[in-house]
Amino acid sequence: MLIVNAASNFPSPLPIVTNSEPKPGLLGLFSQQPLETFGRGQTVCRDGDPAMHVFKIVAGLVRVSKILSDGSRVITGFFYPGEIFGLSPAEHFLGDAEAVGEVKLRRLNRNRFQQAVDSSEQLRPQFINWLCQEMASAQARLVLLARKKAEERVCDLLVMLARRAGNDDDPATEIEIPISRVDMADYLGLTIETVSRTMTNLIKRGVIQSIARYRFTIRKPALLRSLADGGDEHDNLHRKPPRQQTTRTH
Repeated sequence: MLIVNAASNFPSPLPIVTNSEPKPGLLGLFSQQPLETFGRGQTVCRDGDPAMHVFKIVAGLVRVSKILSDGSRVITGFFYPGEIFGLSPAEHFLGDAEAVGEVKLRRLNRNRFQQAVDSSEQLRPQFINWLCQEMASAQARLVLLARKKAEERVCDLLVMLARRAGNDDDPATEIEIPISRVDMADYLGLTIETVSRTMTNLIKRGVIQSIARYRFTIRKPALLRSLADGGDEHDNLHRKPPRQQTTRTH
């Protein structure tokens, strides 16, 4: 399933947005559509269904997954309020989209969405820009699954959630992980045991601290980023500070 991220900065997880006033840009196309509610575990669209609609999440979290021939599940993405999903390059959806918790969304006919983009000089460059962002995200995910070790993958997810709760320049130090260990494992290509062991190890080392069932404080943000990039405590503690420039007196 081809997904469009319709926010320039990642939004905070799971806010409920009830404002129905028209908004500029792609999100404005959905403003007048009816609000639909899906309960936990309900399916929004199924793999192979005709791709007749595009969806905008208003509240909640949507999980998109594929079931492989051996019966195993691969989660290809999680999508948050303020994001659009369901734009398939084919005539059918390429994954199951399910509500992780309660989800509120609006849907728009795919042909109407495409016609609006094609006929607007304002929307076309926005659409292309967001497609490029999605391609960059897909490339980063390929690197994560192909090259990164288990701890790097878990830390990478935590760093992403911190940026989503804040922004790229100022990531949040308190994050919400509104998904189960099973979902984390299927998204990161790991086993449940590996995810649980890695999270426990990060807590023991003081990198993160559990403050509620789904909420964590990042106590050592720099170390978390270092671990996500393949570093370790030794690299973080013994990294030399930038060399200061000395000035000569004449």
